[in-house]
Amino acid sequence: MYAHMPLIRDIVYEAVNRGASLSALCQALDVSVEDLGDSARKIDFERACMAWEQSILLTKDNLLGLHIGESTTTSILGMVGNLMQSSPDLLSSFETLSKYFSTASDMFHYGVRASGDEVTLAYEPAALWTKASPQTARHSTERSMSGTLRVFYLLTGKKIRPMRVDFTHKRAGNLSEYTRIFDTTPRFGASANELIFSKQTMLTRVISHDRSLFSIFEKMLSDQRSKKDESLGEQIRQILVSDFKGQIPSLEIIAAQIHMTPRTVQRKLSDEGTSFRAVVADVQKELALRFMNMKGSNLSQVAGFLGYSDPSAFRRAYKKWKN
Repeated sequence: MYAHMPLIRDIVYEAVNRGASLSALCQALDVSVEDLGDSARKIDFERACMAWEQSILLTKDNLLGLHIGESTTTSILGMVGNLMQSSPDLLSSFETLSKYFSTASDMFHYGVRASGDEVTLAYEPAALWTKASPQTARHSTERSMSGTLRVFYLLTGKKIRPMRVDFTHKRAGNLSEYTRIFDTTPRFGASANELIFSKQTMLTRVISHDRSLFSIFEKMLSDQRSKKDESLGEQIRQILVSDFKGQIPSLEIIAAQIHMTPRTVQRKLSDEGTSFRAVVADVQKELALRFMNMKGSNLSQVAGFLGYSDPSAFRRAYKKWKN
């Protein structure tokens, strides 16, 4: 099992904001501060648990997950977060998270079901995680459920209140903290981890909804999930698209994520008749052409979104791609 670095970085930095030592956390995880900025890197299950354990130890906060959730944003989810922000309503946004979260981590699973006038959002850490490290699984669950309310606020500009909140674990801290965050008193020792909302609430419009953007991100993520036995070039392309945040990672970063040396990556890509530079250029071209074809888009906005600090450089590249 694994988790992409942005999920781990969020834990580490929030722990530091609460008094933990950054150097101590990095040493415990055997990563550098620079490694934390590597969005394409995967962290194995053991170190993901260690990130929680050390953060809890150093902050002395037994409700750390609950508190980290209060500052969660969609940016840690890369392309999935972009798709959530482009969704028409909260229900569609959460369905997107449930469908594509495996591109960010296979340690946690989301679910959603509608029944009558209610919608239930389900949160389930992997069974192995719950068995091997119940404390860290509990923190991750509380982070995810608390974070849902934070993200819903960011997506709608409104405070979204659940009808009910259920946890499978026992209460781990002051009940007033749970009540403050969820604006209702949770039930502990339940059969599942769930947030229950009215259907009307879940149909609240996402203020950043953009049908064209949604279609673009949906197709990219859908293509990523559907491809099997892909070439190394396609694997790298999928990583670049999934984790895109306005900047293309370097060859060294991508090589580290797929557990190869840069030289090996280049050799294998050469055997496939391509190169890392060619794969990057293909991704940049695809994104640029799609965004520029959107109604109302302009060159400066697209250049900024794609990470170009100089619009003129993007203009030259775009003219070349169109021909």
